[in-house]
Amino acid sequence: MRVVQKRLSTYECHDDGSIAPELTVKEYSRSAADQEEPLPHELRPADVLQRTMNYLVGKIANHVPETDEELAQWYDFLWNRTRAIRKDITQQMMVNETAVTLIEQCVRLHIFASHRLCELNFNEFDQKMNTENLSKSLQSLRYLYDDLAKKGVHYSSEAEFRAYEIMLNLSDSNVFR
Repeated sequence: MRVVQKRLSTYECHDDGSIAPELTVKEYSRSAADQEEPLPHELRPADVLQRTMNYLVGKIANHVPETDEELAQWYDFLWNRTRAIRKDITQQMMVNETAVTLIEQCVRLHIFASHRLCELNFNEFDQKMNTENLSKSLQSLRYLYDDLAKKGVHYSSEAEFRAYEIMLNLSDSNVFR
């Protein structure tokens, strides 16, 4: 379907432009009111989500392009695919160590993007949208930490990510509530 609609990223193609099936990653699609809930086979289990994130971080995120155009494409690809990971986590109501690890990685990507892409123009990088996704990721992480703490599970990284949320919301008088 994405091949026919020409919605493949350059990160999913060989150098000659042909599709590389082994490099394709499920893209994010916005939920619509007329869409039914996804079927179980359409959702990736935790181990597949982890392998997908490992690929995205190891093969894509760790190779930051130099040019603004490539940087914008790099971010768009990572943003879209990590958002799809977050959506799969949410739709499966996943509350476990894998979900925490994956969302922590999403947070770090958004923080890095805020810094590295801040000088790009609005058409290449939407700082407001990035901050919104950072905020939603931090909120999901807060709920995961709280739910897992009720089961006696705690994370050494929790303080770091709670600090990010506080810094992001310093102008909000309710930040400590």
